[in-house]
Amino acid sequence: MFSLSKKTEYGLLALIHLSRLNRGELANVSSIARSTTIPRELLAKILSELVKADLAVSSSGPNGGFRLARPASTVSLAEVLTVLETKTGLIDCLSRDGRCDKSESCSIRNPMAGLNHKFRKILEETKLTDFINSCRDSQKSLSTISAAGITEG
Repeated sequence: MFSLSKKTEYGLLALIHLSRLNRGELANVSSIARSTTIPRELLAKILSELVKADLAVSSSGPNGGFRLARPASTVSLAEVLTVLETKTGLIDCLSRDGRCDKSESCSIRNPMAGLNHKFRKILEETKLTDFINSCRDSQKSLSTISAAGITEG
């Protein structure tokens, strides 16, 4: 089944962290790494890629750091995957270069291309805010359970 790389998972965690910042606030690599438990060096590389792709903005200097380049409601999962994943198609020939040595006799390319298109549409419709709202809903559920005195086990 399709799965995201650790790099993409970390990228999403970093973007979610940045989305929680107040307007004008910046977060440095160390603070993001601490709160997300992402290895600092890897996080720095991921943030650099997100900046190059205009998903994040960096500011240098002693008070520098990172923030989202635009509102979380406009950042799609498809954009994040395009930046951080090496393979973006469901099968190799549907990834970035689209080459396949069996294209003349392939019976799965066209049906998979249709599935790939549907999947891509879902990724484009899924915004960073969907993850943020899901986190908030989970935290509300945990708070409600704690307040009710319900414990696991």
